[in-house]
Amino acid sequence: MSIRQCRTKRPRYLGDTETQEAGEDPDWHSHEFGQLISADSGSMYVGTPDRVLLLSPAMAVWIPPDAQHWLRFGSENVMRYVDVNRDEAERLGSTCRIFAMTPLLGALFTATMPDGIAVRTNRHVSALYALLRHEIQSARDVPLSLVMPQDKRIRGFAEAALNDPGNVRSVEAWLADASASRKTIERLFVSETGMPPSRWLRHARVLHAVSLLASGQKVTTVALDMGYESSSAFSYMFRQTLGVSPREFVAKQPFAAL
Repeated sequence: MSIRQCRTKRPRYLGDTETQEAGEDPDWHSHEFGQLISADSGSMYVGTPDRVLLLSPAMAVWIPPDAQHWLRFGSENVMRYVDVNRDEAERLGSTCRIFAMTPLLGALFTATMPDGIAVRTNRHVSALYALLRHEIQSARDVPLSLVMPQDKRIRGFAEAALNDPGNVRSVEAWLADASASRKTIERLFVSETGMPPSRWLRHARVLHAVSLLASGQKVTTVALDMGYESSSAFSYMFRQTLGVSPREFVAKQPFAAL
């Protein structure tokens, strides 16, 4: 069998739906195929060597072949996975990305499930695949990812904040035990993540808040969990970062301002 035949033996797109329990978190791994992931419910983090991405029902994630990544599931998760063979994956890009989900994309993801393929002719399936590829290529990227610093002087602080940002009451308290000066820490965050510590922490809080909202928690509860004294202050921060209010996000309104 030729290399070309090996590469195309897997269908261009092949979908599956799985229910994931919180705690079933696959560690670092990769696939020989590309993978699209969308959430019917719940949320999940996708980690790459330099970035953490957050998936909720309002968006989808693209993971190219051979990309090292880990997964961390929230609660009440139902995920749709669409495997993409290597030839098709080359057209979807060589870097992980997160993009806005639309009703059409959702329908096309569903059409890749075995039951959807079985009831259509090869010509019909091929046309759906082509439309799916075009929709993915033109989909709007969503800023729900966070660059992880690599320098050991700040990596631990970043990981702690990502795991529980609500426990970080201020930037000063967060970085109080740093082995370097505040000026050095500021410089390291900017050089490695493109953000000062205060902005990086705000984005970590947004990612965590989106995960909680996607699991069904109320806006007021999430605001308090994030350390905000009022839901209005939390909503202001959320809108400043994502362009929509938490309630608009919960209602799955389009990310019009992204």
